[in-house]
Amino acid sequence: MNMTSLMKQRRYFFLFAALMIAASVSGQCRYCNTYEDFLNDRWIRLGAVSFEQHSKSRQAWWGGNDYSLTTGNVNVDKTLKKNAFIVMQADTLYVNCRNLRFEGTRFGNGYTKAIRIGNRSILFVNKLIGEEAQTNRQMTAFMFGAIGTAIAEGKNIQQQVCYVISYGADAKGHVNIRLIDDALMEQMMEGHDDLRDEYFSEQDDKKRMQATHIIPLLEKAGLFKAAASRPLSQD
Repeated sequence: MNMTSLMKQRRYFFLFAALMIAASVSGQCRYCNTYEDFLNDRWIRLGAVSFEQHSKSRQAWWGGNDYSLTTGNVNVDKTLKKNAFIVMQADTLYVNCRNLRFEGTRFGNGYTKAIRIGNRSILFVNKLIGEEAQTNRQMTAFMFGAIGTAIAEGKNIQQQVCYVISYGADAKGHVNIRLIDDALMEQMMEGHDDLRDEYFSEQDDKKRMQATHIIPLLEKAGLFKAAASRPLSQD
């Protein structure tokens, strides 16, 4: 990938990332323990919450379980780390990746920014899971130094895909998620034939599934919703 293409992709990412990061620092924080609580707007109020981004190198692209949330209260922090399903600060959602699973693979600990899509689902952006993809990123950065870092950053952007949460936890406490692929986009673009055609106009299968290709189409279709399905009462 040349630097011009990399900069273009970065601009796209910054544009649609704005959908998820327009939260006020002073906004109230709340959390839900389960997906079902989220659907029914059963939020538990939090005091002041610190949102720490783990890696400054990731600021060039959006996506990944890159946030830890702390309050200074040991018991509350333990709940946020292990049990909470989702946290809302002002109008921004953060999903706990700890119990998320895609085809049996976990993302690891930490929170990722997310956005409500449709009436029952939550969308977030993360890496395309797979050991080969991770190995390629590491090897590129190692072999080519600073230039490799830029190339690896471009590959990070390329490998950012969209996942959707539409179900609650199973008997093991795992929340199984779906990758937005051709079949799911067919469903989501129902009634939007022009956007469906725009989606499939990308001939490369891998590029077609990139978040940079999918997010603008979902936005045009008007599928993104407010964080809460109804206004929250003031405490």
